[in-house]
Formats: sequence, C-alpha cells, structure tokens
Amino acid sequence: MVFKLIFTIALLVAVAVFTGFNLGNKCDIWLFGKQFNQVPVFITIAISFAAGILAALPAVFLRGEKKMTPEQARAMAERLEQAEKKSLEKQLNRQKKLEEAKQKAQAAFEKKPRAAKKSAQESAPAQNSAPQENK
Repeated sequence: MVFKLIFTIALLVAVAVFTGFNLGNKCDIWLFGKQFNQVPVFITIAISFAAGILAALPAVFLRGEKKMTPEQARAMAERLEQAEKKSLEKQLNRQKKLEEAKQKAQAAFEKKPRAAKKSAQESAPAQNSAPQENK
C-alpha cells in the first residue's frame, strides 16, 4: 500500500515536471473546421489521452462474456480442485513441521534444566576442591 502511494506521488511529480517544461511549447490545432491558435502542447496531449480512454471504454464494458463449453467447465473445475488439494497439502505439511519444531523445542527446553542442574552439581565439588589444592 505504501508503494502505491509513493508511485502515485512520483507519477504526479513527473506529470507536473512535464507540464512545467512544456508550457512554453505552443502549436496551432485545426479541429472540425475551427482553428485554435497557440494551444500548449501539454493540453493537446492531455485531451488526446482522455479521448483515447473514452474510445476504449465501450470496448471494455460492452464485450460479451465468453461462454464455456461443458468440457471447459469440467477442466476448470478439475484445475481448481487440484489447486485446492495442493494448497491443503502444503498447509498440512507446514502444520506438521510446526508441530515437530514445537516438540523439538519442548524437548530441548526440558533437557536444558536437567543438564544445567547436572553441570551445577558437577562443578560445585570441583569449585570446593580447587581452593584447597591451591593452598
């Protein structure tokens, strides 16, 4: 979402810079028998762009939906079913790995206190005997 905002701002800055540099460029336009003198090039480009959009809208909105044959519908349903199965298998595999990781972590956590107690018990006599040997 942040990238969309940054892209929009950058696009608006680019349009503003393009407009600023082309305001001095003027041309004459003949449109349906009427001539317009000293029209900025940027306005010509903007109007052409808007006309292109308006010309494309009917083609986009008035196209008919493509009807599928029963074979195509079955094939699409099978593809969707296979995709759902793969997705479910991936999810189950992730869940198994998570459970295994939890069990390993729990086993390691349980072994740690025992190992710490054993090492503390083993090091306690060594610490007591060490100062006596140095004397």
